[in-house]
Amino acid sequence: MNPALIGLAAAALSAAPTHASGWTLAHARAVLASDEFVVTDTRQPDRPDYDLVFTRRQAKSLRASGGRFVFAGRGQDLFSDADVQVHFTFARPGRISAFRGPAADTSQPAFPIRATFYYAWYPEAWTRNGAFPYSKLRPSLSFYGADDAAVARAHTAAMLYGHLDAGIYSWWGPRGYPPTDERFWRYLAAARTTPFRWAIYYEREGYEDPSVEKIRSDLEYVRDRYASKPAYLQVDGRFVVFVYANSADSCATAARWAAANTVGAYVVLSGFGGWAECPWQPQAWHQYSADREEYAFAPSSYMISPGFDEASAPVAARPRSLDAWRQSIADMIASNAPWQLVISFNEWPEGTSVESGGDWETASGFGAYLDALHEGVAPRR
Repeated sequence: MNPALIGLAAAALSAAPTHASGWTLAHARAVLASDEFVVTDTRQPDRPDYDLVFTRRQAKSLRASGGRFVFAGRGQDLFSDADVQVHFTFARPGRISAFRGPAADTSQPAFPIRATFYYAWYPEAWTRNGAFPYSKLRPSLSFYGADDAAVARAHTAAMLYGHLDAGIYSWWGPRGYPPTDERFWRYLAAARTTPFRWAIYYEREGYEDPSVEKIRSDLEYVRDRYASKPAYLQVDGRFVVFVYANSADSCATAARWAAANTVGAYVVLSGFGGWAECPWQPQAWHQYSADREEYAFAPSSYMISPGFDEASAPVAARPRSLDAWRQSIADMIASNAPWQLVISFNEWPEGTSVESGGDWETASGFGAYLDALHEGVAPRR
């Protein structure tokens, strides 16, 4: 026999998994199905992380190929509570290499952008002043925790069903309370392979007057930690930040944000008296209030809300009406405002939620208010 061929054969035999080594295909499959694997996809620009587990049936997608064990199939990602298609090499004693997961959806929505205000402050907000639940209404998912991967996945699916483009995520800053910052990564992960996008709602401005230095530090934090993620909302290449406000805000508020925004964020401030006369104008304006069914903040935005029934109030400030809600949706679309905003997806303590719950559950599983959005808002093409 040709000595060169003998050498190649010997090399192949030495590289192949053998029964003598104990690392057989059956053994490798058993290891794959019995362990949990935290991996990073270093081959993709955003370097997504996964926490993978595999059933015995899924582990059968591990095959011997070229002297190696190679997996090409689906596994369960515990970070996003989703089945994902993955590819990797599996070596003894259970080491994953050459890992590749699903590609991100890197699209960004064009105007008009339809977004809803979202709250990840549960379970903390289910209790207030010793009262539980601090809500007159009960969500279909019951009194959930927002750090639950299944909740993040279900809510992402619900907002997509309602033909919403983005969620405006109530954010209380690094090390803030409620710990919404610690949970935000999970929502970006859940939306990564979808067209759904997220932007933060800078809540602190509504309760204090953060300094220019503090705002700048927080904007830099968002830029460095989140803005480059595929699921973060951008307009013209600028990461979007919505800003809450209170009745004491003025042009001085706008001036602080003008001085702080050295990172090129797309800032959507909350309106106040005299906003149009401010020397510095943000990229857009909005208003957060559920005391009316709908209202315009021309030319930037148009807001709608299904009702207002605060948990501590004896009666609803604004009872719900599905007929009024459908009309509000139609009016919002007809406004042609660049920002078309729903108050809210899940602000249950104030009773403004469109998430499934209360007495509006439907066969779709998404509830009557999201059904109305699904029917009244044209899907993206």
